Amino acid sequence: MSDRTLVLVDAGMAAGFRLSKPSLAQLHQSLVHLYCQHPEVSVAVLGDPTLKWDVPKADAVMFEGDIIAGAIVCAPAGALEGTTGFLRQVASKGVAQGYRVVVFTDRAIADVALGRVRQDGGRWLWDLDDTRLIDAGHVGPPLAPAHRRRRSR
Repeated sequence: MSDRTLVLVDAGMAAGFRLSKPSLAQLHQSLVHLYCQHPEVSVAVLGDPTLKWDVPKADAVMFEGDIIAGAIVCAPAGALEGTTGFLRQVASKGVAQGYRVVVFTDRAIADVALGRVRQDGGRWLWDLDDTRLIDAGHVGPPLAPAHRRRRSR
C-alpha cells in the first residue's frame, strides 16, 4: 500500500453538509479541519460548476476566486457521467500515480474508497481509515451516511 494519500473532497457535499443551502464558509471551515487533522495528505477539492448558483450571491464571487486560485477544480462541461464521473476519473489517475485515494462525497462511486466525515460540536472529523467500497454493480441512489435521531430523555 502507498504511503502517499490523496484526499478528494466533493465541494458540494462539504458546502451543503446538513444545511438547506450550501455555504462556502462551511466548505472552507471543513477544509481547515481536514488540513489540521491530516497535514501529511494531498487534498484536491472537486466540484460541480452549478455550485456557484446554489450558494448565496455573496459566496458566488468567492467561489469564482477559489476556482481562479485553483483551490476548487470544477468538472468540465460535458464530463462523462457528470461530476460523479469526474471524481472517478481523478481517483483513477491518483491510483495510477501511486496514491492511496480516499474520496469524500455523498455520491455513489463504484470501486473507489469512500471516507466518512462527521461534525462533532462544530469540529469536522475526517476518517481516512474507515473507508467503504461500493461494488460496481450497485444500482440505486447515492449512499448517504445513516443518521440517527437523538431521543430526548
